[in-house]
Amino acid sequence: MQLRAGQSLAVRGVSGSGKSTLLGLLSGELLPTEGDVSFDGDSISTRTAAQRRAFRIQHTGLVFQEFGLVESLTVLENVLLPFRLHSALNLDDNARDRAETMLGAVGLHTKTARLPSQLSHGERQRTAIARALVTGARLILADEPTGNLDPALKHDIAALLIDVAKGANAALVIATHDESIIDHFEFARTITNPLAAKEGAH
Repeated sequence: MQLRAGQSLAVRGVSGSGKSTLLGLLSGELLPTEGDVSFDGDSISTRTAAQRRAFRIQHTGLVFQEFGLVESLTVLENVLLPFRLHSALNLDDNARDRAETMLGAVGLHTKTARLPSQLSHGERQRTAIARALVTGARLILADEPTGNLDPALKHDIAALLIDVAKGANAALVIATHDESIIDHFEFARTITNPLAAKEGAH
């Protein structure tokens, strides 16, 4: 399987089928027992644990079902959180400008000073999407990002993920069991059993 910059892939399957495992393989958090995972033609699977961690920090952005926001931080502070957690990322004026730009792209430019508790579910997920892209990530991995959203909002968030990732020239892989959003994505693959997650991905 190959996915290019700007393209989107939905991986579907029932709980326990290996969707999250596949995302772990793509991020370098997990190593495949067979096959290989490569990024820009360079194998991730042969790197050391430290090198794979550096890859995740520099090149991947993560979006989760539970949003993963820090309740005591403002929207802007949550988006900038990766720069505070990882010394490899430089928190400077360019990073702050990029955070403001990403919040504008997801429609939250007027809510940067609000706390997560002051946001709707959809706005929380939009904040998480901005955070995933603020570092300049070229691979966005989303694990059931619409699982906590109402039916109408699921489609809005799926479309937003695709549009923002494409605008950032990032590849997008989403793991989902929600068949209703599949048509938004350029490609779809189904994992029917855990062994299917061992397929190599490029």
